[in-house]
Amino acid sequence: MVDYPSQVVMFVVILLNLSSTLPSRKLPSASTSYSYNSISPHHLQLQLAFDTTVCRTVPGLSRAQLDLCRRQPDAAAAAFEGLQQAVHECQHQFRNHRWNCSALATRGKNPYVSAILQKGFRETAFAYAMISAGVAIAVARACSSGMVSECGCERIPKGALGGPRWKWAGCSHNARYGVRYARTFLDAAETHADDIRSRVNLHNNQVGRMAVTSNMQIKCKCHGMSGSCELKTCWRATPDYRTIGRALKEKYNVAVLVDQNNLGKKSIRRFNSINHGRRRQKQHQKWSTNRGRPGKQWTPRRTKHKRDLSRDLLYYQKSPDFCDRERSLDLPGTRGRRCNRTAIATTPDSCSALCCGRGYDLVRRRKVERCNCKFVWCCQVECQMCSFEEWVSVCK
Repeated sequence: MVDYPSQVVMFVVILLNLSSTLPSRKLPSASTSYSYNSISPHHLQLQLAFDTTVCRTVPGLSRAQLDLCRRQPDAAAAAFEGLQQAVHECQHQFRNHRWNCSALATRGKNPYVSAILQKGFRETAFAYAMISAGVAIAVARACSSGMVSECGCERIPKGALGGPRWKWAGCSHNARYGVRYARTFLDAAETHADDIRSRVNLHNNQVGRMAVTSNMQIKCKCHGMSGSCELKTCWRATPDYRTIGRALKEKYNVAVLVDQNNLGKKSIRRFNSINHGRRRQKQHQKWSTNRGRPGKQWTPRRTKHKRDLSRDLLYYQKSPDFCDRERSLDLPGTRGRRCNRTAIATTPDSCSALCCGRGYDLVRRRKVERCNCKFVWCCQVECQMCSFEEWVSVCK
């Protein structure tokens, strides 16, 4: 028998103790707790556990949504993260407008309890589409990250070939599952499919999901000596929230006003089961009746000509001016908002537009920020804190 030095024996014992404390590499189970920081490290972080308690933390869910949440709590956790990311992007896109999405940032993390989402405004249309897209993106990314037990990487279609110097590989974001889950989870809230509100909401949900699928990206990684990129492996990735926000903001600018008389019955078919979504998707035809005949298309309110509006945002109520505070709609008004006094009057953040003709005050404010930063060997950056005063224009 070989006698090992005591130092070697002690080293082996330490390694064994450390290995016993390391996490296992098992797939996530339904009771495992996670943070979604890996999905969205750059802003809002929603800490949700992968068990049924996640379903009780968010108010305002319908019975169908609660049932789906209890069956798939891991996917629901990703969906709730997508809700928050969508609200954050909405706030960015409308940061200079009278309506700046602030009412959607509710305490319960469910923007659907906001009063403005019970209306049919142009802004409501954007919010529904953005939230639908956000849920689809978050769930698709969670699938490819191994955080949802019922899905994984999206399969590359059979027969899909790469190029002479690249091939399909890696883990593609499962956009197909993400879109299907978003449709099932969000459309389940629309329980009155025949009224104009529910049907317009279902339509705008679909527009948001279509924005995701039409903006899918191909990302690649180089392989080779010294970064020569002799071969690339590529995979499909969902677009970022900023890309979707810009695309839907453009649709918001040209959104179409419709009314009840222009809605054909049974034009929108609802999907209540995610497990049969693929089969039903093949049967589904946009704007069709249950018998497969062409359904009545949407007709813009100001024209007699019918046209395909399947990719347009729709609304059925004219928006208020958002100038004054209105509690019934969770509208804060624009008093106290900072405006740009040097901008031309037609820009949304100009004092003329944002202050609604009430004028503005010049206010001197003290601001503190880092300054005189320098690099210190090794390896940190040291800064001083400098304060200065600035004049800002604030709406009366």
